[in-house]
Amino acid sequence: MGTGEGERRGRGRPRAPGAEQKILQAALEEYTEHGWSGFTMDGVARRSGFGKSTLYLRWTDKDALLTEAVRRRSRQVADVDTGTLRGDLTALVTGIFRESADPQGWAGFRMIVETASSSSALGNFTQEAASAPRGVLAAVFERARERGEIRGAVDPIPVSELIHGAAILFVLGRRLDHLPITGDELGTRVDWVVTTLLEGLG
Repeated sequence: MGTGEGERRGRGRPRAPGAEQKILQAALEEYTEHGWSGFTMDGVARRSGFGKSTLYLRWTDKDALLTEAVRRRSRQVADVDTGTLRGDLTALVTGIFRESADPQGWAGFRMIVETASSSSALGNFTQEAASAPRGVLAAVFERARERGEIRGAVDPIPVSELIHGAAILFVLGRRLDHLPITGDELGTRVDWVVTTLLEGLG
């Protein structure tokens, strides 16, 4: 279990102020460090400073916990209606690049690697990680069609793959070379990605 229905929402949320956000943040950090095989409710409890009983008040198991952590993180990549396709794509691509550069966002890269290299299915959290950006892109393209900026349907899956691939390689290159990511450098790369996408869309 793990998504939506698998979460025991009826059991209530953690009572301590700010507990839920701290636990979700700890979950992403724990996964980034240990991966799926080493990800445990005990580890998240220790990292967050809350007991396991607090975690189980809200989530049935580690998959439900990590799935919600990924969902919350994905929602921070804003789906902004700027009034133009270029503006919407720029906001989205900037959010994805910043998320990839963030230590917590790096968990998403590990999820991709683990999912691709695993001989068996992992948890539902991998589906959440893959589907969220596609939904935002679908909305961006629908608005663009309504404004008359594009014609016909655009498949969000390959576009999402192009954006995330560019973001991961950009961040990975800086990490390998131990280079900081500046705002100007990020802005230049985002503009290049958006321009390339728009040229491809015609």
